[in-house]
Amino acid sequence: MHNELDNKVILEVFDKIRRFGEPYEDGHMLEGIVAHSDFDGYSVHLAGSGVSLQLNFHQSYHFDYANDQLKEQFMAKIDYIHRHFND
Repeated sequence: MHNELDNKVILEVFDKIRRFGEPYEDGHMLEGIVAHSDFDGYSVHLAGSGVSLQLNFHQSYHFDYANDQLKEQFMAKIDYIHRHFND
């Protein structure tokens, strides 16, 4: 199985959302993506554009989305945050 997700990028985006985003419920929001983690930091969650992504400590992950177009929009926002939000 091909790993379609670069876990390092997801963790960097998670960090950028927490640093540059606005507080939102139990996490932070940036560019329409909400980031939060479990109480123990074992897994991180990113959600937005009708997509939810959970990345676990051992690099396993789970996407939840209704169709491929929503996932593509979500990943485009992830890429945008990764490229445009830097110190």
